[in-house]
Amino acid sequence: MKSIFLIGFMASGKTTLGRALAAAMPGVRFIDLDEAIEAEAGRSVADIFADEGEAAFRRIESDVLRKVSHCDSIIACGGGTPCRPENMDFMLEAGSVIYLTATSDRIVQRLQEAPPGRRPLVDALLDNTEKLKEYVDNMIASRECYYKRAHHTFDANRLDTKEQIDASVKDFTARFMSSYSQNRLNTE
Repeated sequence: MKSIFLIGFMASGKTTLGRALAAAMPGVRFIDLDEAIEAEAGRSVADIFADEGEAAFRRIESDVLRKVSHCDSIIACGGGTPCRPENMDFMLEAGSVIYLTATSDRIVQRLQEAPPGRRPLVDALLDNTEKLKEYVDNMIASRECYYKRAHHTFDANRLDTKEQIDASVKDFTARFMSSYSQNRLNTE
């Protein structure tokens, strides 16, 4: 199996679904790209943003993406990862890219329920639902052209309870893993 790259806006459920998929698939490794960046840099994503800015973070992100992309892995990418065309080109060649979609209302809810300090692009907006929703809507609209290059899309609105996660893993596996394995066999 080649790598599976989960892309989509922040809080769309990439890490939640990726961890659950890897747990249900023996021998498949899960990689959260932000966690891999933090391990490589020896500091948090928020600190990288604060100290060096978004452009420096994106360069580090691109380097780490290539380092961690191995066979038999599911990689939850940051929301901006595919917005660098060279990253999206790389992922499309290196494996299967799945765009996780969720409504902006669901994303806003997840962002506001998450611990603060992990998402430097929205931390200042978490107390203002209206401004946060406006930001989310605008950012999704500006990134949609990159996200839509993915091989497939998957509705990730229902990832908030164990039952929903289990059902999503079953649906994802049925939709993508059997055809993905078959396509792999046909190309070997």
